[in-house]
Amino acid sequence: MTPKLTLAIILLTWSTAAYAQESQPAQQLTPATTPGQAATTLALDPAEFAKEAAAANAFEILSSEVALRRGQSPEVKAFAQTMINDHRRAQMDLQNAAKSDNVSLPEDLSMEQKQTLLALEQAEVSQFDSAYLSAQMKAHDQAIQLLGSYSADGPPGGLKTYATAHYPALRTHMVRAQSLTSP
Repeated sequence: MTPKLTLAIILLTWSTAAYAQESQPAQQLTPATTPGQAATTLALDPAEFAKEAAAANAFEILSSEVALRRGQSPEVKAFAQTMINDHRRAQMDLQNAAKSDNVSLPEDLSMEQKQTLLALEQAEVSQFDSAYLSAQMKAHDQAIQLLGSYSADGPPGGLKTYATAHYPALRTHMVRAQSLTSP
């Protein structure tokens, strides 16, 4: 598969995900939604949760570093800087929580995250901002589900406290990303 075809497929996937989210924002982003209500999957064990949360933070940081280099809009670049700052802080909090729960914290990205980073690096300049914001909405939706599920059903400890504490910031990031896609 050529890089341009791969990029087209990824962009189509992102736009479909973005459209689906736009058509159902009240369900996912109502102020009354709590972490427990966001849980749609069974809670992971602490090690798996830590691995996925670490990868989510790492992806947010790396993709936002790409946005600082390649982004066109000052608003997108400002959002990217906020993502870097917030997710670096979250990653440090996650490291402390994992340590308190005696869980190792690998920071490997998933294959999907690696492919998305590659697609962002190769995106046409004119399409970069919308591709980045779509990737942010998808990543934050996944992270909201992950932290919501773990805060509701995970075992007590530092990781559960982390999930509960960082859940609201993820929702704020999602709202901000959505607002940038529809000015």
